[in-house]
Amino acid sequence: MSESNDLMSGAGGALPRAVLVPACLLLFVAFVVLLFPWDALGRRIVWEINRVSAARVEVDSLSPAISARGPVLRASDVRIHHPAVDQLRIFSLEIAPRFSTSWLGGAPTIRVWAETSLGTADGVLRLGETPAYIGRVLEVELSRLPLRLDANNLRLGGRLDADADVALDPGGTLRGRVEFESTSLLLQTAMLPVQIPFSRATGVVEILDSGATRIADVVLDGDVVAGTLSGEIGLVHRSQSPPLDLRVDLQVLDETLKRLAPGAGLSLAADGSVSLSVSGTVAAPDLQSVQTR
Repeated sequence: MSESNDLMSGAGGALPRAVLVPACLLLFVAFVVLLFPWDALGRRIVWEINRVSAARVEVDSLSPAISARGPVLRASDVRIHHPAVDQLRIFSLEIAPRFSTSWLGGAPTIRVWAETSLGTADGVLRLGETPAYIGRVLEVELSRLPLRLDANNLRLGGRLDADADVALDPGGTLRGRVEFESTSLLLQTAMLPVQIPFSRATGVVEILDSGATRIADVVLDGDVVAGTLSGEIGLVHRSQSPPLDLRVDLQVLDETLKRLAPGAGLSLAADGSVSLSVSGTVAAPDLQSVQTR
């Protein structure tokens, strides 16, 4: 038997395999935690966020840690100041480098876990000239999102989960695809005196290269109102409200709302259904009934 085999098997008083392997793993973990340039990685991420989003990031503490996910860089009470969201607080943030050839190409990727004032995120963030996020966002509080719907007397409530694949180009334009699902969506509009709850809402939102937003495969299920929604919300101009080109097919199931519908300008069929074409702008939508065969 060779000397190397003796060492691994514990002959001659050498460390047995049951001790040697865990010791090697422990040394590797210690190397990653202590010697990996975590501080430089943290500064790079903050710099990237500032560069591509016109945001100001404030971080109180940033330090390496061992978690159930392995070695991570952990931060707490992160504040992101941006005109679109005013201030976003990240209560807990953990990031870890994804070891791949992307680092050699100048577009490093990192794993991100975050608990924020809007919801939680679990995904992959790609830095570089075209930053992108691919992953899940969970328990997003719709009432806290800066949707700017107040001018239309429209409010959304409840929570949703989504799979996101979005990128930010060098010009600052967001594009990508978001598939969402909610089991607690609430809709309130000035056209109706009560909130409309939906037991389930699913759909796809695509942000196009032009800046327009395409809404597809939206299905709304509920005991009060059910329906589908599709179409586009046009490019947002600073001085103008975005144009609308939407198709809405609804069925009013609640008897009280059926009686109130004519006063809201909705002409329902005998079964409570109505199809609408929504044009105009977000600030001044124009609803027209669509004849169906």
